[in-house]
Amino acid sequence: MSKRFFETAAHSDFYSQCRPTYPVEMMNKIINYLSLKYTINDDDLAIDIGCGTGQSTVLLAPYFQRIIGYDVSEQQINKANETNTHSNINYKVSVGNDIPHENSSLALIISGHAAHWFDLPYFYNEVKRTLKINGVLVLFGYAFVQVHCQQAEKLNEILYNFYHHTLDGYVQKESKEVYFGRYRDEKYHIPLSSTDFTRDESVAIKCKWSIRRLLGYMVSMSGFQLFFQQHPESTILDDLQSEIFKCLNVDNDEHELDLSFDIFLLMNRKSE
Repeated sequence: MSKRFFETAAHSDFYSQCRPTYPVEMMNKIINYLSLKYTINDDDLAIDIGCGTGQSTVLLAPYFQRIIGYDVSEQQINKANETNTHSNINYKVSVGNDIPHENSSLALIISGHAAHWFDLPYFYNEVKRTLKINGVLVLFGYAFVQVHCQQAEKLNEILYNFYHHTLDGYVQKESKEVYFGRYRDEKYHIPLSSTDFTRDESVAIKCKWSIRRLLGYMVSMSGFQLFFQQHPESTILDDLQSEIFKCLNVDNDEHELDLSFDIFLLMNRKSE
């Protein structure tokens, strides 16, 4: 991973508490795709690259006896280990885009909301080296948050403007590639098999969050973290809260909202 925006313990807490949680349906799609041409055995190993605090790693627990989540951030890995309740999952600090496993040793490699930070050509070579025949690589992520309520159009505009205008100059192009590009750029077309590449956008994260958690989610974004490092006295978060309160005609950050995050899955199989 070439950029390291999630290093502090405080930010790891924000990330763990305020990021959306992937649904079980997403992992079902991944396992179904893998199982089309690969039978999972007890000694198979699945890994999660860029695992953060383990939001996606835990979804592998029912399917594999051995799972490892890797992240370059020691603080993220510490948080993942602190909350880990699965004996078949280990979390480890990784170095760059290396995959520290032997040739043809992995059944499944997943990476959630992280590949936009990778040196992709190097990473793809590592994937080709370490996957077993018919093993699968899955890159996935979620698009920018959408609010669903009577004032949805105005409220979504407020959030969009905060991201694109208030944080202008601090949001990295890589973040925009995931939130709004959804990995459609050709560089994300996984080069394992030209005839076995699948994009799936049929699943979404649906949740009910308080305004407080929504603001925490905005704080967890790398663009906000970069802004706040340079402007620690800024009131932009208070200003955002005030805009949301005014839009909804509420004055309590415990007020709950229905939200969704569209998920996109890119899946490809090693055929040779």
